[in-house]
Amino acid sequence: ARMARLLRTLPELLILIKGMVAALRSVCFALGLLVLILYVFGIAFTQLCVDTGLEADWFGSVPRSMHTLLVYGALMDEISQLVAEIEGESYLLLFVFYVFILLAALTVMNMLIGVICEMVLKVGASERQQATQSFVTEKLRDLINTGADENNDNLISKEEFVKMLHNKQATAILHDVNIDVVGLVDFIDVIFEPTNGE
Repeated sequence: ARMARLLRTLPELLILIKGMVAALRSVCFALGLLVLILYVFGIAFTQLCVDTGLEADWFGSVPRSMHTLLVYGALMDEISQLVAEIEGESYLLLFVFYVFILLAALTVMNMLIGVICEMVLKVGASERQQATQSFVTEKLRDLINTGADENNDNLISKEEFVKMLHNKQATAILHDVNIDVVGLVDFIDVIFEPTNGE
């Protein structure tokens, strides 16, 4: 109950959480692609670094290579240290490492951020639309309660509509939902156009 109250008072937090949940499937695929890239390059670096100075500290096994590539390549944590050591060993290895950075850090990781941002924007737009619909529905109920519906049939006839436009409370409600009352008068005949000969 306390958490629900917190989320109601912070709608932006709720939108972020809903966006992350909505993006979960796409995020899983992006992370799966990242793991695949790490695995392929992990094998490559493990093979290429055999009998080099990089083998002991950085690329001794496939899991160790994947961990090194994730931390220093994908997340780019203190990358200059590893780049300097690879450059001192082989320019071919440095080129392969840069290809990994291009694929993992600059493509997949940014794609991951893009997917989450897109889903948060979609959820935000959906939440705003629902809030607008709820607001308009509530205002329309208020409009009916002002006495606009004289015969209580939950429908407004042309005569009731014309009377409603002279009611200050009703026109204030229409202004609240961004309806141009003056412009609305010009469309009365269109709105209440008779159908089937009625």
